[in-house]
Amino acid sequence: MSPPPYAEEFIHFIDQATTVYHAVDWAQDELESKGYSRLKEDDDWPSILKPGGKYYVTRNATSIIAFAIGKQFISGGPLAMIGSHIDALTLKVKPVSLSEKGGYERLAIAPYSGGGPSQSFDGSYSTWWDRDLGLAGRVLVQAKNGNVEQKLVQFPTPIARIPSLAVHFGAPARGPFNWETNFIPVVGLAKPGDSVLSQDSGSVYGPVKDRHSARLLKAISREIGVPVSSIVDFDLELYDFQSATTLGLSDEFISAPRLDDKLCSFSALKALTNLSDSFLDQSSAVHLVGLFDNEEIGSGLRQGAKSNFIQTVIERLIDAQVGVKEADKSPFTSNLIGQSLASSFLISADVTHAFNPNFPGVYLPGASPELNKGVVIKAEPNGRSTTTSTGKVLLSLVAEASQSELQLFHIRNDGRSGGTIGPMVSERLGCPTIDVGIPQLSMHSIRGITGSADPGIGVKFFQGFFEHYEHLREKIEFN
Repeated sequence: MSPPPYAEEFIHFIDQATTVYHAVDWAQDELESKGYSRLKEDDDWPSILKPGGKYYVTRNATSIIAFAIGKQFISGGPLAMIGSHIDALTLKVKPVSLSEKGGYERLAIAPYSGGGPSQSFDGSYSTWWDRDLGLAGRVLVQAKNGNVEQKLVQFPTPIARIPSLAVHFGAPARGPFNWETNFIPVVGLAKPGDSVLSQDSGSVYGPVKDRHSARLLKAISREIGVPVSSIVDFDLELYDFQSATTLGLSDEFISAPRLDDKLCSFSALKALTNLSDSFLDQSSAVHLVGLFDNEEIGSGLRQGAKSNFIQTVIERLIDAQVGVKEADKSPFTSNLIGQSLASSFLISADVTHAFNPNFPGVYLPGASPELNKGVVIKAEPNGRSTTTSTGKVLLSLVAEASQSELQLFHIRNDGRSGGTIGPMVSERLGCPTIDVGIPQLSMHSIRGITGSADPGIGVKFFQGFFEHYEHLREKIEFN
């Protein structure tokens, strides 16, 4: 039996997207293969943007915004937007990672999560014990001309493991555990002479050689093909090395790491790149996807959804007055921006909880999403969700037009709701917004489960939103 649409492509993507750097790199390749051109934030956009043009821009190499301008678009017209986050819970290598004890070489790490060091080991990171872990990320190297360049690194074999304590030791094996002393990956056995860099490796730029082991630096230099002496710094993280795979008696599931939220990111980007040139020729809207870093730690920093990234992209796009003759251009671009945002709509897409049959009591009847069924509208009345009745009606019309099915999730009153980028982007832009998700099991585990049809279900619905928003928005009064 052939796999559902996009299942194999999504598995391939997840295996490539081991870090947020690699995920954005994949997105750039995907966009360029479909005719999207790269913009830089310090470019003069009005001289570049054209009707029918397709563009993308990155920030910090960890966030990316891509948009296709309908050939009939005029500043003041609508934007159909999907926003998601592309980071995932992980363990980051510390700026000083040297750690040896009892003959073991270890790698000092710090948890990347909203809970930080206070988060319980009984929660998200309990699943990281006794896993084969890979190492990947971004390395900064000094080129021969003195410039500092970025290179991606991903080791081909697992290099780390966080060993649990055998139950035979009794109480110490049951915890509580200490982040700083009990949760350190082992990466090798310390060997005499391994801590010394060879004479021909030169002097390492800055204090890097004093902060990381010589073995780690030499391993990085081998992988990226540069001398140790050219390594300036790096941002590395650990990840579940096991490949994503289909699972189940009929391959109805996908078992994969990093589902939250590379799943919605994948489906949204594929939906955008699927838009045909003939559709864009007739479109009078801008179709935009924003994939943001740092959602798992609050969406702050310059590359997070709380930053000015999406706002400045939209303002510069409207300010360029694409397709307007010079004599007809308006000096009142803030007015045009207000017009555009008032007629625009944003889908905030983040994975949501599928029904877990082993814990039925934590779900509400009628609001317990199923795998391989449909995209889920997420509702919550206390500001963690942007969903409104008008937004639900719009998406119902999108589902009807695209022959898709919608589901609903609402947390119980005695449960705790997670956050999304929706409220913060909605607050910044002021346009109508709704929160949706693709369902998964084992959220925030090192490895989760989604339906094998769910990536394709997401692509179909998000593409339907882009293709039908222009005429459906006129059927609903949002203000």
